Amino acid sequence: MTADDITVLKEILARLEGKLDQVLDLREGSENAMDAEPAGPELEAADDFAAHDLVDTATAAERFGIPRDRLARWCRETEGRPGAIGVKQGGRWQVSISRIRALKL
Repeated sequence: MTADDITVLKEILARLEGKLDQVLDLREGSENAMDAEPAGPELEAADDFAAHDLVDTATAAERFGIPRDRLARWCRETEGRPGAIGVKQGGRWQVSISRIRALKL
């Protein structure tokens, strides 16, 4: 293995550590959100739940590269809480584009 190979491997490891830190921060944030008291209905107050900012889970999955079932699970787990990523409309989850982007995935 050459010195250049080692340098490249170190750079890859540094990037992986950065991504792992982001995942751990996200996980910690979601655990804290689950412990928080449910807020009142966010639909009326939150601009990110305005109709122009909502897409169905299939569209969000395709756009952001997140599995559809994971998006639906996040919606269920955060429903009615601060930081919720979606709302149920007509029996289907609608995901906030702004809130998905804010997750910095």
